[in-house]
Amino acid sequence: MPNTRAEILINQQVIQDHYRMVLKLDGNDKPVRPGQFFLIKANSDYDPLLRRPLSVHRISSRPNIIEFLYRVTGKGTQIMSRRSKGTSIDLLGPLGTGFRVPRSQSNFILVAGGIGVAPLVALSDELAKFRKRSITVILGAKTRSLLTCEQEFKEVGARVIVATEDGSQGDKALASEVLEDLIKEFDLRKSTSPFTSKDTSLITIGDYRPEVGLYACGPVGMIRSIAQIARHHRIQIQASLEERMACGIGACLGCAIKTRSGYKTVCKDGPVFDLEDIVWE
Repeated sequence: MPNTRAEILINQQVIQDHYRMVLKLDGNDKPVRPGQFFLIKANSDYDPLLRRPLSVHRISSRPNIIEFLYRVTGKGTQIMSRRSKGTSIDLLGPLGTGFRVPRSQSNFILVAGGIGVAPLVALSDELAKFRKRSITVILGAKTRSLLTCEQEFKEVGARVIVATEDGSQGDKALASEVLEDLIKEFDLRKSTSPFTSKDTSLITIGDYRPEVGLYACGPVGMIRSIAQIARHHRIQIQASLEERMACGIGACLGCAIKTRSGYKTVCKDGPVFDLEDIVWE
């Protein structure tokens, strides 16, 4: 497993309980892809014992500069938030599989729920490298104070639709509800009727519509709802799944999920999956 150290260039709070950390990797020569993650050691000792998995938030054009966006949720991330600029930190990565970007598609929808916005910024940066591509981002959060990264998406030319559960900013709606309305704008039903069967095994690759690429990251409830919407409209969707990860290499099986081809681990086989492969229980 690739182990490296990095210098902390920036570690600052951006919104309530959310921090941005920019690192300069020490001699890493493995390319980093949007959707991949690193296991970061919060402290110099063994408390806490397990490393914290963080998705890559942005990949700089400067060599070995990467960025993370993380939320303080426990002891490990609390320690990380106190790490000072100029100090070094230990990390493993890049790990896992990232997002695939079909060159033939020209319209993309990114759905971010809460801290799930983190890997989608790196993806939007990648999509923006190709000309004549339309990027629409649905940015969802519980309330206005928990919204972040709207400006980063706009900087790459994306259209941003904000949705908050309490209506404090943007639409008062869930991100999945906004997606339903947005799909109508692309008028995908002109080319085919929606797929109504609950048996996803009946769908073949030829059944999916090529008009738009759909990507998502967020809470499991949101991902499950979006998977149903995508199946209904025959849209292929890639999602970065949020799971607790310990080893990062698929050995401990702590992040196993059920797929059509058996159980897979989020850390090794993901975290990015085609959602039509996931068996929801």
